[in-house]
Amino acid sequence: MSDVKPRRVPRESVRQEIASVEPIGTDAAAPVVAGAPAALDAMSSPPEPVIAPAGLTAIEPLEARAAAADPVWGAIADAHAALAHGFEAMALECTGWTKSGVAATTDAAVAILGARSFAEIVEINAALTRRGIDAVIESSARLSEISLKAATEASRPMLARFVGT
Repeated sequence: MSDVKPRRVPRESVRQEIASVEPIGTDAAAPVVAGAPAALDAMSSPPEPVIAPAGLTAIEPLEARAAAADPVWGAIADAHAALAHGFEAMALECTGWTKSGVAATTDAAVAILGARSFAEIVEINAALTRRGIDAVIESSARLSEISLKAATEASRPMLARFVGT
């Protein structure tokens, strides 16, 4: 016995639709399949124009939109420049902090090489540590000032758009 199922016979409505198909190349404006939905006819007609609601204008010309966008882009460019100057100042502060740390460490290493006792080595390391902690506190305060100034300068052009100053 085979498991092959016999083919189903097409329904009567499908037979009628197939029989009513016109040959290709005819000039008839009717759809290919009889009883086709009206959506096919609607696809060939041009779309209706869109009317703007009362109080709204149609699409503005490109020049008008570009002119309105210029102050916005200018404010963004000013904010970007202020942030760039702030990051530059922060980089200079970090570079100075690193240079002074390297110089202090070099001086401490030279002093340790000339030390005569273990107590002098401990004293030199303690002084180096104190100097390093003071430098970290001082530099972090300076970096906070720089970052606050940069944030204030960067936000000024954007806030001016809302406040109108």
